[in-house]
Amino acid sequence: MKQFSLTKILCLMAVLFGLLGVLPAGLADGTLGTAKAYAFEQKPAEFVILDQSGRVTRSDVAGFTTMVKMDYNRPRYNLQINSEKGMTAVENMFRKIAQPDKEMVAAAAKEAGTPVLVVLVVKRMETWRINYAPLWWDDDTAVHTYAYADIYAYNADGDKYIARHIRKNEIREEGMEEDPYETIKYGLGNALNRMEGKPQI
Repeated sequence: MKQFSLTKILCLMAVLFGLLGVLPAGLADGTLGTAKAYAFEQKPAEFVILDQSGRVTRSDVAGFTTMVKMDYNRPRYNLQINSEKGMTAVENMFRKIAQPDKEMVAAAAKEAGTPVLVVLVVKRMETWRINYAPLWWDDDTAVHTYAYADIYAYNADGDKYIARHIRKNEIREEGMEEDPYETIKYGLGNALNRMEGKPQI
């Protein structure tokens, strides 16, 4: 029995479909329809980080972005971080008021040209050691932690909005403290999950 190569079979199929005037989606563009379908579904999303602490590093930005990607990532969303349009819209919003409400965040999202806008304002993110001996500790070393941040998020799909203000100021025994970066990162992730009706982290 004569053997046919895969190339010959595909060529034969293309000729047959051509004769019938029908070409399956994907054979024409080489994508088998997958990328094309995703392109139609993909929506823009903006994530804007304002660092007022002066302590946010590139690694911190990557960690914060990971939290946002849990809810707004490919293939459904094309997430932009600190894009020019997003930054301009958010800065214009904060020029008008320090703590915007739902309508103002929705307006900023519209100005940025996105249905999804997530804003993280890092106000304070630091720790330092304290050497003294309070009565309730056996040793003389403690850690003072500050984690201050504001989170605003809006999703036009369902007209969803959330605002969360993280204000953590605590002194704990060394080794028991929580990194302020972690406090803000998981606060961001949980705020977005709450808005989108997902479980807390």
